[in-house]
Amino acid sequence: MSDYKKWLDNFSIGVKFPSVSGFEILEMLQARSHLAQFENSMTATELAELESADATFLAHADEFYSTLSEIADFGALRAQASAWPSHWWWHLDKLVKQKLQVVAM
Repeated sequence: MSDYKKWLDNFSIGVKFPSVSGFEILEMLQARSHLAQFENSMTATELAELESADATFLAHADEFYSTLSEIADFGALRAQASAWPSHWWWHLDKLVKQKLQVVAM
């Protein structure tokens, strides 16, 4: 099993449980960043699994944001992780706020 496959399995399972602790959500964000490094070498099946996990993560974005924001500031987390702008999972705060603005319209 490839190194990233373990990360993919953990991320794919983790996103299904939005009631986890903020520290576990932080681990998911770190796992997703790790996976981003290997997207070009993943098989079509692995990419489909990642895409499905990303969709599940986004479906639970509000819950993940709420829990993680209780223990950390997203700006500080992004800086600490040296998150690239393309790593959308580190911008969960912005995604949730945009969603709220759209709903309010």
